[in-house]
Amino acid sequence: MEFSEKQLEILHVAEKLFATSGFDGTSVRDIAHEAQVNVAMINYYFGSKDKLLDDLFTYRVEKFKMDESILQLTIPVMDILDEMVKSYIKYMNSSLAIYHILAIEAGVKKRLMLSDSYKNLKKHNLNVISSILQKGVDAGEFRSGNDPILIHATMMGTFMNFQMNRSFLKSELNLTTDEEYSQYMESTLVTHLQRTIKALLTYEY
Repeated sequence: MEFSEKQLEILHVAEKLFATSGFDGTSVRDIAHEAQVNVAMINYYFGSKDKLLDDLFTYRVEKFKMDESILQLTIPVMDILDEMVKSYIKYMNSSLAIYHILAIEAGVKKRLMLSDSYKNLKKHNLNVISSILQKGVDAGEFRSGNDPILIHATMMGTFMNFQMNRSFLKSELNLTTDEEYSQYMESTLVTHLQRTIKALLTYEY
């Protein structure tokens, strides 16, 4: 789904307000005021606040899709795996507001989980992971029998842990700014995940 520049501006404003004030605590007038547009424009583009939320999901979900083109790279499968992990964490880390919304809005979270766009995202990403695993098996690098669902859960669960415990972990890691924390996630955390997943895929037991 393609959004115009003005629609994207409104979506970004709505995302920010939903993350700070909650979905129910944010009115269409609040969004219009912050975006410097009138209510009629928001109604014209989105129809309602509920539909605006659905479109926000659609917009963000598309950005979380793993890039299938990495499967065509003529590099060792271990490097393809590294690139998949690095890009996945980077893309998720660039959209923190949506995770904050999901963390504080149980109803919104349930709504997203049931949406077709979310289900399609999960299926797409699992297919990409499955293809990488099969390439590794075919190349004699990975053992067979690895479950792509568990590989995805390893990445997603670790990322969500770092988001849900941001304040505590920043203190424990002696990081003072959000920028330092993001850099840590996109470097040290990524390296940890890359090594962990490689170990899972190659260890014989």
